[in-house]
Amino acid sequence: MFRFTARPLIRSIKISQPITRSITPIRFYVSPPITRDEIINRAFEALKTVGSIQESNITLDSSFQKDLGLDSLDTVEALVALEEEFDLEIPDKIADDIKTVGEAVDYIVKEEQKE
Repeated sequence: MFRFTARPLIRSIKISQPITRSITPIRFYVSPPITRDEIINRAFEALKTVGSIQESNITLDSSFQKDLGLDSLDTVEALVALEEEFDLEIPDKIADDIKTVGEAVDYIVKEEQKE
């Protein structure tokens, strides 16, 4: 019913010009390091998005629980807001030790300097 004929799978290709490969240089751009003041401003802005934090209470000395009135779940939410703002991950062991906004900023500064 059907006839199969054997066809070559690869056909010879004639190239009239030789193939030349060009090397395109790749440029990497490095942004200047972020300053501590810039980190503080961005951290304060990120913390303002957490629902129960009042903007006027945010200082570097502010304790998440005592001064800002956050419970443990709200503190986690605040740290997540900082992680998202600075595109980093704060390990649980370190997050448990962060009690103030200043400690969070110090950790972010340290991590930004690594990059």
